[in-house]
Amino acid sequence: MTSPSVTKWEKIYDARLSQMNRDYQISDWTARSADYSESRKTDNYKYGRTVHNILSSNGVLSDTSRMIEVGSGPGTFVIPFAQNISHVTAVEPAEGMQNHIKANALEAGVENFDIIPSIWQDVDVQSMAGSYDLAISSTVIWMFRDIVKQIKRMEKVSSGYCCLSASIPNNAHTEDTLWKSLVGDKPRPQFPEYPLIYDILYENNIHPEVRIITSESRRSPENMITMYSVFYNLFTTMTKEKEELINQHVMDKLVDGLYPMQLTSAVLWWKSPSGEINAGE
Repeated sequence: MTSPSVTKWEKIYDARLSQMNRDYQISDWTARSADYSESRKTDNYKYGRTVHNILSSNGVLSDTSRMIEVGSGPGTFVIPFAQNISHVTAVEPAEGMQNHIKANALEAGVENFDIIPSIWQDVDVQSMAGSYDLAISSTVIWMFRDIVKQIKRMEKVSSGYCCLSASIPNNAHTEDTLWKSLVGDKPRPQFPEYPLIYDILYENNIHPEVRIITSESRRSPENMITMYSVFYNLFTTMTKEKEELINQHVMDKLVDGLYPMQLTSAVLWWKSPSGEINAGE
């Protein structure tokens, strides 16, 4: 029987999809790879380092640990974790993100990683059951309608712990004016991760530890314009006039030539059942 929180998750997912002209494609993440890479490097991967430090200080990780990350982006966790543990496997389908992982790793002097160029849903978890000490995913779980199944797949590959770093949405909607100017009266899509994911875990007999963290990125105006253009193109037909509205929005918010963004996340982790749960492939 589907739990109430899972039902809510699925309804929000379906509502978001119905609002879009098309769903996200892997090429969209390649288009945003430079933006993501810049956002994580501006403070020397502080976000990833903070998550590592929380897990390490709570006995989840040691210098001999092996980790697999679902949706690695440009190396948000790959770089800071690989500098402190034995090995990191990055599951990342977008070629642009893969290229940034490699470039950022080379810059950081990191070699103890490998990349699985695939979406997580297509990874053969049976062949790697219990191969890792930690399975982790950061701010991509909103992309999984079948969220419980994908969490169980994470549990399958970990003989130690699982961790989700889930974003906490800003309910202030400081960009409402831009949204209405570009999209009109169409409802703003929801990308809920925390606290709804906590309820889903709890209703499935998973009782995670939780820590709340904040981070900041400072991005170039060019990369912010790309980010907004990719995002809004999913919900409206872009025109030259709309592109100008995005440009003006970004330029109005620059501080010392950069675009600051405050982010809040919840870090949730729990002991994996060591592959005992059927991943339900």
